[in-house]
Amino acid sequence: MDDGGSVVPQLTTRALEEWCLEALSDSIEDGSDSDTDLSMLTVVVPSLERQPYLMRQIRFWASKTARLVIVDGSGRPLDGRICTAIGEHPRITYVNQRSSWADRLNLASRHIETPYTVMLGDDEFHLPTGLSASLAVLEESSDLVGCMGQVLSASPIRSSRRISFSRAYPALAGYSVRNTEPEERLVAAMSAYNMATCYAVLRTQAWRRSWGAVGNWRIPIAAEIQQALAVYLLGGLATTNQVQWLRSAENPPIVLEEEGNHRVLFPEWWNSPRDETERSQFVASVSEAVAGELGIGHDQISVSVSTAIGAFVDSQPSLTNESVTRGSVRSGLLDLASRTKRTIARLLPTPLLLSAKRVFGVASRALGGPGGGYYGTVEDLPKIPSAEGLVFTPGAVDELVAIEAMVAEFHDLLSRDED
Repeated sequence: MDDGGSVVPQLTTRALEEWCLEALSDSIEDGSDSDTDLSMLTVVVPSLERQPYLMRQIRFWASKTARLVIVDGSGRPLDGRICTAIGEHPRITYVNQRSSWADRLNLASRHIETPYTVMLGDDEFHLPTGLSASLAVLEESSDLVGCMGQVLSASPIRSSRRISFSRAYPALAGYSVRNTEPEERLVAAMSAYNMATCYAVLRTQAWRRSWGAVGNWRIPIAAEIQQALAVYLLGGLATTNQVQWLRSAENPPIVLEEEGNHRVLFPEWWNSPRDETERSQFVASVSEAVAGELGIGHDQISVSVSTAIGAFVDSQPSLTNESVTRGSVRSGLLDLASRTKRTIARLLPTPLLLSAKRVFGVASRALGGPGGGYYGTVEDLPKIPSAEGLVFTPGAVDELVAIEAMVAEFHDLLSRDED
């Protein structure tokens, strides 16, 4: 979510702007330089004050067959030369509008003309091969409205010349929710919630009724839950074993709204007397978004939504004062451990750091463990056992190699001083 209050704009460089313009001017009219046909897909990228990363997105997608829609809430639009070049590009739409994240997603939905749509963070990547695999599943399965690939976390090392990869969201391996009845499907998905719908490839109507219809709620997590509820009401969702989403570790995570000394979690919001009116609006928004598609009355949908949310809330940890305090202490200790680990890592030479991580991963897997989630650099990925629920095709590895080179070049250009 990019509605984080006051956000400091990231500065760009002349060299980075020229890099972006070069891609726009060199891109082939029909995207035929891409080996993967994504012409049925639109990639939606919401952003706020991260324009350098938008230029990287533009360069990445400029010569591919997918359509790209950027909804930028920054105080100023991209450089005028870039906006002009985008205006001449047949597959890229850029809109700069100072409005909320939810309002910009609604705006994006009006620019989608393809049968499928997928969300993407401004500093992250979707692999074309992974997207293609998800599209193939949807083309063959009329009961599904969404399909999601597997996820890797990508962390640039040192001056971003190399990227180390680790597993993210391992519960997505083999995940699917395909119950025939909407209420059964909804309860099944929410009682054992898995963040599968957010970055899934969706049929465009489902994307419009979910991400394109989210509200401006007091807590950001409510938008994610609203989107998931709408998707599962509209149809089933499955996953592939191919990597689709490359989650970036280049920018600090957005911190959810806090009250006092703890974050406001969805169960707390759902049970708070203060938020009773907003909760009613939340349920009504889900019902209004999907009622026309399902042919079911609003009251019946509202009951299903409330039942599913009850199952979701019951599955979450207890929110007693003791558990909140314990959670805050645990969070603080984890944060300290993470910062300590990063400090030690910075002191080690890069080859030694990578070797240490690789040895740990190999040893852990030999003992039957998951390798600490660390998968190494791109050369190590094909060696990851398929038992971990991942398949690295040669095409996917080639895409990761190209992304690593792009990220290195991006950070080099971003660090250059203006002439």
